[in-house]
Amino acid sequence: MRELFKLRNYRIYFLGSTVDSIGDMAFWLAAAIWVKELTGSTAASGLCFFFMTAAMVLSPLAGILVDRLPRKRLLMATNATLALLILSLVTVDRANQVWLIYTVMFFYGLSNSILVGAFAGLKERLMPKELFGDASGISQAVNQGMRLFTPAIGLSVLAAFGGHALAVMDAASFGFGLVCWSLIKIDDSKPVRSGNRGNWRAETTAGFHYLFATPVLRQLTLALSVGVFAIGFYETLGIAIVTVGLHHSPTYVGVMVTAMGVTGLIGGLLSGGLMKRIGAGMLTVAGLAAMVIGMPFFAIPNNFAVIFAACMLGLGLGPVIVGSGTALQLYTPNELMGRVSGADNLIGAGMQAIGIGVGAWLVSVVYYRDLVYLTVAILAVVTVFLATRPAQRKANLPQVDAPAGPNAVLALVPQADDTEIRENLESTRGAWVEHTADRVFNPGASSAGTSV
Repeated sequence: MRELFKLRNYRIYFLGSTVDSIGDMAFWLAAAIWVKELTGSTAASGLCFFFMTAAMVLSPLAGILVDRLPRKRLLMATNATLALLILSLVTVDRANQVWLIYTVMFFYGLSNSILVGAFAGLKERLMPKELFGDASGISQAVNQGMRLFTPAIGLSVLAAFGGHALAVMDAASFGFGLVCWSLIKIDDSKPVRSGNRGNWRAETTAGFHYLFATPVLRQLTLALSVGVFAIGFYETLGIAIVTVGLHHSPTYVGVMVTAMGVTGLIGGLLSGGLMKRIGAGMLTVAGLAAMVIGMPFFAIPNNFAVIFAACMLGLGLGPVIVGSGTALQLYTPNELMGRVSGADNLIGAGMQAIGIGVGAWLVSVVYYRDLVYLTVAILAVVTVFLATRPAQRKANLPQVDAPAGPNAVLALVPQADDTEIRENLESTRGAWVEHTADRVFNPGASSAGTSV
């Protein structure tokens, strides 16, 4: 961790990113309350989050931009555009103008896809790859820590000065981030482009093809998609735990969220060092295991048991996010980073949305304890699946450059540790490898089945 803060570019990035994130997190919740104040409608306020999530559908297209344009300039242009859009909210003072807030929230979601992909592509220019895990751990810890106080900042500004001041505050945080990025000195050349130029369908689906053609990423994507689906139940299941199980008011959910935030901060700080010992895949398994151990306590109608479960859920989230995110960055060639990141965002957000919807329906027909046990069972299966995959059980991850040609998939497999997978690939080199390489770097070609 100390090595990171010795890097000038990272120090500047960390300062700008932290201030920018404080503005973002303060704005998101307060914007929904602002809509509620303007319209008097709870449903209208909920649409803020709907539009923000709906924009994730465009993640694959955002990934194409990330892989075509200079990423630092794209990142700065995206932030500047969003800052101007947010400033336009100073004109909102009536219920019939809330469409402007919805528009901003939609572009917030879209910009997140661009910014995540662009930063992932720039990361190797900010720091050595061996520090990726530490950087992700710090980022996760800071994000969890900010969740403890940023909603209060946003709501306080809204209550004291109104929505116009809230918009100005958030735009100012973007401005500060832009200044910091302007001070970061890195090469900002265009990414090297692979084939399929001009073929939008092939370029759009390239990220999905790559995710499912690479064993480590395929396994993580499949497992975490199912895991995110199960965790999505807790958007409504959490309220049932509090009201039906503990007989508290729904606001007690805030106590659970606070407990998750505190342990999430701890989990993020521990993740970087732990990943150096056991690898990104097994770090993800460790996080899932912590959830599986703690979450059954949600079914016990006792305050301490439920808080313990929330603490374990928060503690596990950090390693899962850090491990899976770092694996994605290390196993993906830089030229595909935007599209792979976009595909990953879409799959994760889609499965979470489905989980939230299914969970909301099941809560009305199934007793809450049974749903808790169901989610624990799903996560246990996911944990065992990942823990038993040879591709995940390694001490170190490869540092991938941009391979090409029929041996591209073999270049993504660790030379020393992952001998089982390498032998399997070698045994089918003539047919499977060449066909899979075509899928990765020429997605328009016909597909071949791959095994988990």
